[in-house]
Amino acid sequence: LALSAMRLSAAAPVMVGVGYALGAAGGAWGVGASGGFSLGRLADVVTQPAVVEGTFWTLRIALLSTFLSTAIAVSLALALRGSDRTSRLGRALALLPLPVPHIVAAVAALLILGQSGLLARAAFQLGWITDPSGMPALVYDRAGIGVIVALVWKEVPFLTLVAGSVLATRGDALERTARRLGASRWDTLRRVTWPTLWRGMLPAIVAVFTFVAGSWEVVALLAPSDPLALPLITLERYTDADLARRPDAFVLTLLGVAIAGLTVIAHEWALRREGHA
Repeated sequence: LALSAMRLSAAAPVMVGVGYALGAAGGAWGVGASGGFSLGRLADVVTQPAVVEGTFWTLRIALLSTFLSTAIAVSLALALRGSDRTSRLGRALALLPLPVPHIVAAVAALLILGQSGLLARAAFQLGWITDPSGMPALVYDRAGIGVIVALVWKEVPFLTLVAGSVLATRGDALERTARRLGASRWDTLRRVTWPTLWRGMLPAIVAVFTFVAGSWEVVALLAPSDPLALPLITLERYTDADLARRPDAFVLTLLGVAIAGLTVIAHEWALRREGHA
């Protein structure tokens, strides 16, 4: 009973926020309210071409960033799991960007990857390009290369820390047992190490995906204006001079909450599937 009460108290602020956003999105209250609740605005907003394209762009960037961050973090954790000086130094360097704010990472990516940034200047000095226009667009590009680079640089340390902790607390004993039973190094990696890492890292991977999909600092500095990322569309609608568009921001907020909720549901499904496997 006490545990249920704690869970309810933890969920209460979120539910209150969702309830208020739902009412504001439907026009029941808040700026731009129409005096009655209607689901029509929700359907109209989420089917707008700009919103659909921005949402899919955001999800694609979040998926790619999360996948690349996970792959790099697992590789680093496996390569640097030893206790020698080189491994300790490697782990320290891998975790170095952990306390850096995302907005600082975005500014650094802009200064390095921009068409007049450090990378372009180095390419000019080496004779690879003759002017800034010869530098491939790595920021403000529809492919989101600069956004992905900045997000991966920021999320890899967190996932590396989680992966290293999982290996240290759960992996060693299971791997030693598998090797003693005659499993090869590859079989141990495939049947023991990776499943252990996957189960241990899954909550962190879900958290990274959800955070990346809803974060606005990096996309505000590095993303293109067409399509506009979902967090930026939300902010644009909320700060629009036309107050009648304010409820649109709450609709988009609910869309972000729905994406996060579906991600959590997928996480729970994956855990149950692993448990029945």
